[in-house]
Amino acid sequence: MAVIEIQVISDFVCAWCYIAKRNLDRAISLYQKTYPGGKSDTFAIRWTPYYLNYNTAPHSVDKLELAKTRLAHLTPEQHAALTRRMERAGRAAGIDFKWGGNIGPDTREAHRLVLLASTISPEVCDAVVEGLFDAYQVREQDISERDILRAVAVQAGIDGAEADTWLNSDIDADVVDEDERKNKKMFSGSGVPAFIIQGEHRLDGVQDPADLLEVFIRVREGG
Repeated sequence: MAVIEIQVISDFVCAWCYIAKRNLDRAISLYQKTYPGGKSDTFAIRWTPYYLNYNTAPHSVDKLELAKTRLAHLTPEQHAALTRRMERAGRAAGIDFKWGGNIGPDTREAHRLVLLASTISPEVCDAVVEGLFDAYQVREQDISERDILRAVAVQAGIDGAEADTWLNSDIDADVVDEDERKNKKMFSGSGVPAFIIQGEHRLDGVQDPADLLEVFIRVREGG
């Protein structure tokens, strides 16, 4: 049995990052189904933060209004084309993107919730990550709101009381911030999503499942 370690660098307000997660899921499933003995191998995935800071206000704002400001350099036609491209890419990954709702001033607490989930089990951690992406990118929910974070946690299998204790504290906030600082320094030129596989194979941007599979096999065979 082999352990394939994957560090994922992402932010939940990044639509491409959600697509990257779905492609990663598909690549792992493909590996386990097709590579000899693949079902016995383990994928150790560590989700680490990158604060995109789209919203610079100290409070939540309307996503559509913010998009108008951030994409003001685009013509209406270019903006519409970009939206169609994102929606097509999302559908290919099984995601029905919605663009409404609010965006909070940061995603720090969402990333901190992932850190809690990672101490429970890989399955709970994956469920929290998926739930946060789904809440923001599909359900048009503000993932800076405590009630939304609690609902994601409980839906993923975290005990409500444990989630409350965590969310009402600032436990490991410094750990999340330090991880983010390291990631910002390393990936400031390329942005997110990004992957580091087995500590040495760096992949920037959304990856096709087949390309990820190729790296997994290379790692498994000592390449």
